[in-house]
Amino acid sequence: MNQRRSIVRELEGSRHLSAEEIYDQVKGGYPELGLSTVYRTLDLLHELGIVRKEDFGEGYSRYELATERMHHHARCRECGTVIEFNEELMEYLALQVERETGFVTDWHEITLHGRCKECSS
Repeated sequence: MNQRRSIVRELEGSRHLSAEEIYDQVKGGYPELGLSTVYRTLDLLHELGIVRKEDFGEGYSRYELATERMHHHARCRECGTVIEFNEELMEYLALQVERETGFVTDWHEITLHGRCKECSS
């Protein structure tokens, strides 16, 4: 149980962590902790709605607490930087899709892919 708390504590301090990054930071306090335990815990927390699972096209998932307010992401394809933003226009677009198609959205996540300011100069 303390292992789970320490995993959540890591997510309280940071966003967009991979399971491996969480494991690396938590294993010092719990030498018996295995990477598979971190994955199982994150899957459980995701099923319970405590953690959001994000896919930035890196080949693995990243995690953040679901208690954070809804936001979107822009990911640089060159350096991997992830920028968070909250744009009302994105919310409007989601509502427009609902009106036009009848699709009822529980939640949405928008990730823009491109190059950050530094990489595009």
